[in-house]
Amino acid sequence: MKKLILVISFFGLFQSSYAQFFLAGGYFNGSVPVGKLKEETGSLFFPTISGIFLYEFQSAPLQLGLELGYGIYGSNLERRTDLFPGFNDELRLRRNNNLATGMAVIRYLPVVNSKITPFVEAQFGANYLYTRYKIRETLLSEESIESGQDYGDWALAYRLGGGIQIPLDEFLRLELRATIQDGNSVRFLQRGDVRYLPDEGVFDYNFRRSPLQYMTFSVGLIHYDVFH
Repeated sequence: MKKLILVISFFGLFQSSYAQFFLAGGYFNGSVPVGKLKEETGSLFFPTISGIFLYEFQSAPLQLGLELGYGIYGSNLERRTDLFPGFNDELRLRRNNNLATGMAVIRYLPVVNSKITPFVEAQFGANYLYTRYKIRETLLSEESIESGQDYGDWALAYRLGGGIQIPLDEFLRLELRATIQDGNSVRFLQRGDVRYLPDEGVFDYNFRRSPLQYMTFSVGLIHYDVFH
């Protein structure tokens, strides 16, 4: 019983000492290509949402954590009557191009004599781009006739950037951020890169290849002391 009380007391002290240094939040992000990615895709736009979870050190103005994001950077709808032999009714072929990201984050917040807090950060992780399709009879059809993944590929990436935090109340901060990303080359598809060849009954893919170089502008809300 004494051991159990000691264990419970230990975790209670840990919770009270460290919980205040955890923070979490979410962002709306918009990314535009630069460098080789812009040459390959033109004005392609990457809208994403992401969530972040950070730990703030007691002895230094540093935060360390993880950010996960997801978005659809292109969608295409075709109405076709030649997808299946002997079936001439019009069907809806929807194809979405998806981007998923997972990044480790380290952030430095200098001590300033202001309510607005600036920060700089570095991220390292991976991007996964994949294209999925779904065939349905109508827009309101609950079940699809056929669905699957056309293609997927991933690449390591890193980001550098910074921003500001504006206090809204004791715990909540409005955050404005900009980052630039570079990394390994990846094969991917964008809108209009897939054709259906009815005579052969297959899809024809026009793959693109480039490093994922883009600038991202984000607006989000960060909650300090999430275990308070």
